[in-house]
Amino acid sequence: MLFSSTILSVKANDIDYPDSLRVLFQNEKTDSIRIVLLTQAFKHYFVDNIDTSFILSREILELSVKTQDTVQIGQSNLNIASLYNAQGNYAEALVYDRRALDFSSAIDHGTGVVAALNGLGEDYLGLGLFNDAFSYYQQALSKAEEVGDELMSAVVTYNLGRVFKETGQLAKSAEFIRQSMVLSEQINDEVGRAYSLNDLGEIFLLQGEVESALESLQSALTVAEDLDEDVIIPQILINMARCYEEGGQMDIAVGFYDKAGVLFAKQSNITEVAKTNLKKGQVAMTNLDMETAKLLFDKALMVGENQNNAKIIIETLTELSKWYELSDKTAESLQALRRSMILRDSLNAINLDQQFSQTLMEFEIGRKDLAIAELNAQQQLRQQQIKNQEFIRNVLVVILAFTAILLFTLYRNSVKSRKANAKLITHQAEIEAKRKELESLLLMKDKFFSIVSHDLRSPINGLVGILDLLDEGHISQEELIKVTSSLKQRLDGTRKMLDSLLDWALVEMNEITLQWEEVHMRKSVEDNLSFFKEINEKNISFINSISKGLKVRADRNMLDLILRNLIANSIKFMDEMGKVEILSVTNNDTVTISVNDNGVGMAADQISKIFDTNVLYTTKGTANEKGTGLGLKLCKEFVEKMGGTIWVESEEGKGSTFNFTLKKA
Repeated sequence: MLFSSTILSVKANDIDYPDSLRVLFQNEKTDSIRIVLLTQAFKHYFVDNIDTSFILSREILELSVKTQDTVQIGQSNLNIASLYNAQGNYAEALVYDRRALDFSSAIDHGTGVVAALNGLGEDYLGLGLFNDAFSYYQQALSKAEEVGDELMSAVVTYNLGRVFKETGQLAKSAEFIRQSMVLSEQINDEVGRAYSLNDLGEIFLLQGEVESALESLQSALTVAEDLDEDVIIPQILINMARCYEEGGQMDIAVGFYDKAGVLFAKQSNITEVAKTNLKKGQVAMTNLDMETAKLLFDKALMVGENQNNAKIIIETLTELSKWYELSDKTAESLQALRRSMILRDSLNAINLDQQFSQTLMEFEIGRKDLAIAELNAQQQLRQQQIKNQEFIRNVLVVILAFTAILLFTLYRNSVKSRKANAKLITHQAEIEAKRKELESLLLMKDKFFSIVSHDLRSPINGLVGILDLLDEGHISQEELIKVTSSLKQRLDGTRKMLDSLLDWALVEMNEITLQWEEVHMRKSVEDNLSFFKEINEKNISFINSISKGLKVRADRNMLDLILRNLIANSIKFMDEMGKVEILSVTNNDTVTISVNDNGVGMAADQISKIFDTNVLYTTKGTANEKGTGLGLKLCKEFVEKMGGTIWVESEEGKGSTFNFTLKKA
């Protein structure tokens, strides 16, 4: 039984310093009081000492589970998620924010639900998934207004403004952020005011109003420093550095970048440290300090590759290409530019899904904003029809621009010296090799587009049909909700198809590198099964029979993709109330993982085709589910990259068992 809040507050108020907290904690025997003491220590160390904060938050979670305090369990998961978010590790933060939402929803803890929904919005915003972030922020705002939480209403309104800023809708962003600042002033929330002033300053900067930006940012810095709000201070310093850089005052800009970098490093936010190094490198290259610029670019690129952050990698490779160009290293410049173009093409393909979802987000906003509601539906339809053509045209423009850069480089080298004839011949050979490589990439893109154009036709036609009905006024609100839900499911299927295609493309270009680590196999299987349990439309039974304590040596991302594809394949070819079981067998230094189902099974001729990398073979599932034929081929590629083998045992009408081997940890 938990003590009353009055008793807990008295205990907490008697504590002044972490040393006294430690003494009290060691002498205290009551778990609920120990949780309060640990929470006080967590608040003291938060951000200033991330490692200690992680240890404390996990101890709080363990005690909360022991005392069955569901409210505290939800808060503990939120604390851990906030630490990962502060480090820029948004994928891991998602796991704990989802757990916090589950626990708070189970007991209908309103403020906990609001905080978890807002946390999920933060995580998706950090990952660049703006539509998902907007959706969770909207849910958080609705719940905050329902439970009367004025502080979270101000916070979530501010976060909605951030989404609009990231998507380039600056006027709408400023409107929401100013509204948030009014809400903060009404409840004397000075921290919220500091955040709002910082974002308004960034908006002014993006609009070219440097003086207004500096004025707003200086006000934000003053408030943040008075409150000792360490999280926002380095972000303000970065924006101030950008202002001085815009005004040509490079030395002052570097000073602000240095201060921000120190604070980000103190917070263990490696992602922001890398972005800061990239900015400092740009300034150094502008000042022709080439050695310093190269060192900073290399540091930023290392972080981007370690964290698999495509945006940082693309920006850094672009700057390195310029650096090599200025240093007369043409081959290295071309190589860096080519890598950045390939990654940018991949990001553009990913953004197709965001563009489809963006239409739905704009419709939801349109119900609240008359100006957006007046958008021409016919123009939206036309944009959907020509989207693929625009994408292809953009690719051609990039190729032409790349060719122009090559020709210009050749011309400049020929002007510099007549003695460079031999070097010119060598360079021409390199250009020919690049041309052949581009032809190979275009052939791959043709294959990619043929699949995309076929499988995107259905959801696009569905979306066009809804827009026609809306334009003609032939659909009621209730019908719109049902149709939108169905269309969302179809778009979700399209998104999964695009994910598989992009993974396949990366494999084809040899852009995937192994990140070896020790993986707890049972937990990994359970995490992947949790996803399918949430969307279990066929009422499938999922059984995790992996041996407890089993550890394997693998690339976690590749292993997750293999498990998801094999489980999804089993579900696809299974009737209602079926069963999927994951098993393991250990043999010396290898482990065999098996995904067993009691579905429809396969004939011998089907088994011979499913792993063939030279053909795209797919069949419809028991509920007419469609696929791309890439899932099992990706499984084969990834298993073999990790040094294993994969095979299937199946018989028509008796289900299938997919087996693959991994190295034992």
